[in-house]
Amino acid sequence: KNNAVSDMMEPGSTFKTASIMVALEDGYITPDQLVDTKNGVYMMHGRPMKDHNWHRGGYGVIDVTRILEVSSNIGVSFLIDKYYKDNPQRFVDGLKRMSIDQPLNLQIPGEGTPDIKGPEDRKKVGRYFAKTSLPWMSIGYETQVPPLNILTFYNAIANDGCMVKPLFTEGYQRSGVMVDTTEVEVINPKIYSDKALNYMRGILEG
Repeated sequence: KNNAVSDMMEPGSTFKTASIMVALEDGYITPDQLVDTKNGVYMMHGRPMKDHNWHRGGYGVIDVTRILEVSSNIGVSFLIDKYYKDNPQRFVDGLKRMSIDQPLNLQIPGEGTPDIKGPEDRKKVGRYFAKTSLPWMSIGYETQVPPLNILTFYNAIANDGCMVKPLFTEGYQRSGVMVDTTEVEVINPKIYSDKALNYMRGILEG
């Protein structure tokens, strides 16, 4: 078993980048947009959303860049809930446009398949999509993605938006002679626009 490939797990804060990318691409936010994260505790549809420093008074008013720098749960969930609560499927579709829900089809057995639910899952037995699902999804919960898929997504941001299948070998040799080379396989040639990608690279550098 290779944990990086097979483990189906909630990605947590590593997923916040994907959430902010969707809102950047849709033009709802900019890196300098301000959000009041209060004192580190914010009621979200009847449930308390907390930042990790809530017991120290929270972060108060910070911009989108700072929200990711300090990994503010409130900042990310507030923005996604504000702009997508009336149409959560648009947010889910935005994630899928980045191919973050696609299996990698690796040559490694036991690969897990990303599980990103949407409002249509209300119709499925044993599945649900409550009002709290959207804000909690935005910070990496109620979603399951193998670690290597998250790494592949981040690589695409660095790779000018081109998402490629992870490559483990340059080729194959027999008796010291290269007999076959491994070709790069493109999963998605452009996960998002250059504008959104440039915004996000600047935020991640911060």
